[in-house]
Amino acid sequence: MDKSLIITWLSGLALLLAGCSQDDALQQDGLLFDGKYPLQLTAEVAHPQTRAGGKDTWTGGEEIRVSLEGVFGNKTYVMDASGNASPKDTDNTFYWKNTDEARVSAWTLNLEMGETDISDQSGGYAAFDVLYASAMGRYDQAVNLRFIHRMAKIEVILKAGEGITDEELEGATVTIFGDPVTHSTCGLVAPGDQSDGEIKPYYDVATKKYEALVPPQNMTGKPLVRISIGGNAFTYAPDTEAAGKFDFFGGRRYAYTITVKANGIDVQTVTSGTWVANGEENVTSKRVKQRFTADELKIGDYFYSDGTWSDGGLRKIYADGSMHIDYYKPVPLRGKTVVGIVFQTDKSRIGKKEKEKLGGENKAHGLVMAVKNANAAEKVIWSNESRYLDLLNDCVSKSDNYSDISGYGNCESIRSLEGNFDKYPALQAVDGYNTTCPVPTTTTGWYLPSSGQWWDILQNLGGCPALADGYQQTSSDINEFFWSNQGNVPDALNKWMWGIDGWDKFSYYHQFWSSSKFKGNTMRYWVANSDDGWISCRWGNVNFQLYVRPVLAF
Repeated sequence: MDKSLIITWLSGLALLLAGCSQDDALQQDGLLFDGKYPLQLTAEVAHPQTRAGGKDTWTGGEEIRVSLEGVFGNKTYVMDASGNASPKDTDNTFYWKNTDEARVSAWTLNLEMGETDISDQSGGYAAFDVLYASAMGRYDQAVNLRFIHRMAKIEVILKAGEGITDEELEGATVTIFGDPVTHSTCGLVAPGDQSDGEIKPYYDVATKKYEALVPPQNMTGKPLVRISIGGNAFTYAPDTEAAGKFDFFGGRRYAYTITVKANGIDVQTVTSGTWVANGEENVTSKRVKQRFTADELKIGDYFYSDGTWSDGGLRKIYADGSMHIDYYKPVPLRGKTVVGIVFQTDKSRIGKKEKEKLGGENKAHGLVMAVKNANAAEKVIWSNESRYLDLLNDCVSKSDNYSDISGYGNCESIRSLEGNFDKYPALQAVDGYNTTCPVPTTTTGWYLPSSGQWWDILQNLGGCPALADGYQQTSSDINEFFWSNQGNVPDALNKWMWGIDGWDKFSYYHQFWSSSKFKGNTMRYWVANSDDGWISCRWGNVNFQLYVRPVLAF
């Protein structure tokens, strides 16, 4: 063979083998040559703000931090106006190491350096708008990152209500409360110092919305929005987590439409899964049935041993029966002794005998539950005989129990039997309580509540709005009947008495006598269960041993 042909053939073979070996090395075990396949990124902002306050689209020059799964450290990329990301320099370039899919994460650097003061957002909040994105990708394609907002967005819209003009509304000052310091690491946002400071919101003239960003936090039951108008200041505190708990992962929009009146505010809230106005997940709107001021008599007020009372903090009763208590719940007046909590002020729910004892309809104000159990908090039997119980009406159905609202009358029926009162320890216990906890003659004195009065205690102080629905509840209409899923009723009762010296705590599965008869020699009693969240009205033999909680009318 010609020597030159052999050399040419060998050279071509060498080149062919070299090419094959290089391709095999490229794909061998899925490994890639270092520096050959750089990470390619495109990005968009999901749920854009569309207003001057926050981040809308990429304008070019924005820096983002990027991480690539399986590769140590983060690197800086720079966005252009078209949404493409390029490494800031050669040292900030990621290269794929193999052909496997891997996760790419990125975030904006706005708050990356330690803690950031976000208390003044009046000039806009784009600088505080932390964006985060994460997506799976491969070496042979560009990875598209869809950025989401990490901060929660609060919107407040004011409307003029009764007694307020549009001109007055325009002069209002809106303040947002929440943590004014924020910390962000790798796109995760957290409150900075766990305080509830003031935040000045951005005002969008076009939409007439007050807007601010806040980190994830729970403002339920705390002041969130203050409206200062004229010489008044009205504060809104969310009473549900749907309206006041800002999601850990952020990106949600919390819109509060507040109707400002001369004497108060009404609030409607909307929680959305995005920053835009559509796509709303749920609407939390409560219609206010009744409002209260500090100086008017109402449920939850403190009742003192001298027959006077003071504000207990109730501010609203909603149409569904639930209540809103002032975040700064008032404490009892100094120098006075609290003996009870007002649980009813509706005169139609005050018994006939109670009104007669007080001197008539106009002299009756309300009903009070004692802050302590009678008989030194020991259980007692209702009676050691039953022959005189026929003086009491049978309370068999729910309607019977709800309508039996004169515990004072029940007790007086038995008390009228001379020489037999010692046979009724439950009634003796409340008589003894009149000695250990004396009250003025402007009251009925303490007595054993009827079943209907226990109904009102649990409905009004126990946080059981379902009791307000009447008789269409679970279980049979006779014998035992109960209401389920009422939450922690003992805890709700206890909250009215925090700060009172020597009060007896309601706890798991306490059973309390009423002065209402079921039938025969059995009496009605009530149970509130803290674990399963149910309440029940039961009947038991008069020799059962249960607790006694006195009440009075004033």
